[in-house]
Order: sequence, then C-alpha cells, then structure tokens
Amino acid sequence: MSAETLTSAISLGGAAFLIGLTGAMAPGPYLTVTVTRTIREGRGPAFLMLVGHAALEGILLVGFAFGLQQLLARPTVHAVMAVVGGAFLLWMGAGLVNGAIRGTIHTQAAEERRPSRLGPVLHGAAVSLSNPYWTLWWATIGVKLALDGLAIGPVGVAAFFIGHQLADVAWYGFVISAVHSGRTLLGDTAYRVVIGVCAAFLVYLGGRFLLDGLGVL
Repeated sequence: MSAETLTSAISLGGAAFLIGLTGAMAPGPYLTVTVTRTIREGRGPAFLMLVGHAALEGILLVGFAFGLQQLLARPTVHAVMAVVGGAFLLWMGAGLVNGAIRGTIHTQAAEERRPSRLGPVLHGAAVSLSNPYWTLWWATIGVKLALDGLAIGPVGVAAFFIGHQLADVAWYGFVISAVHSGRTLLGDTAYRVVIGVCAAFLVYLGGRFLLDGLGVL
C-alpha cells in the first residue's frame, strides 16, 4: 500500500466520521428509541442496538456493489419505505404511550431489565430501516462516500465504514452512558413521563413519515 493511498483512506475515514457525527446527533427515531431502551433495560441492550444498525449499513454497502443505490433513489421506493417505516414507528410509539398512561411500565420493570418484544440487534436494524431519511442519506451522501472509498480501493471502503461507525459509537455511547447514569434518579412518575414523551415523539415521526409516503403514492 502506498503512502498516498493510506493518506487518502485516512482522510476519507475522518470525513466519514465528521459527516456521520452530524447525522447521528440529529433528533430522530433511533435517538429516541435508544434513550427509551436505555432507561428500560440498561446499557447492554442499547449498545447491542448499534450492532444491528452497523450490520444493516454493512449490508447496504455490499448492496451498492450490485446497484442497490439506484433502487433506493427511486421516489416510489422512498415513499413505500416511508409508509412502512411510519406504520412501524406508530405501532411502537402507541404501545409505549399506552403503557405510560396505563402505568404498565414503571421503574421496577427497568430494574428487572425486562426485554422488549424485539431483540436489541434486530431492534436497532428495524428502527434504522423505519426512518426514510436514513435510507435517503445512504442513497445520496452514503453512495458518494462509498464511491470515494471504492476509488481508493478496499482500504478506502474499510476506512469509510469504520469512520462512519465510530461516529455512531461516539455519539450514542455518550447518550447511552449519560441516560444510564441518570436512570437510577428517576422516580416512577418521572420515568413514565420520560417514556411517554419519547413515545409521543415516535408517534409524531411515524405519522409524519406515513403521511409523506402516502402523499407520494
């Protein structure tokens, strides 16, 4: 490997980290679900969600070699993803809102680390896929960075992927640690309020994605 190739790969990895960090820090369903899961089950399941998120992005990166980006860029596909993803977020958010109102979720459940109906790895992938803007990001910015990596070679693709994943780990690691440290301070009422607010935001996002998708279809 030449010094020029290595320098280009490191530069791409740094760019992927910074661009990925700005995307990770934007409010959205993944951030909301990460906060909710950390409060309910602790750090372990929340970090495992990142494994599902990274695995899904790795699959996308492989798919780009077979022209997947052309399919993702189609307005109809984007609309279908918005409808399906919106419905998923509505279902998940409505369940949490119902639990917060009825009092079926409480701090005791968090202490027992009762798992949700979706395993954390699958949950991370499903929440990522439910966000149509995540799909659009990969069909545009993600493709550009991936092609830059391919132009450098395998080490360039690896640098892009690692840089992007490190951004997610850095931001969500901070969020998960901060939420986990504060979860023991939450009383039962405060716990239900926090879960309820997060759930309401998921319902809002789900409804917006659903309406946007239906508007295109």
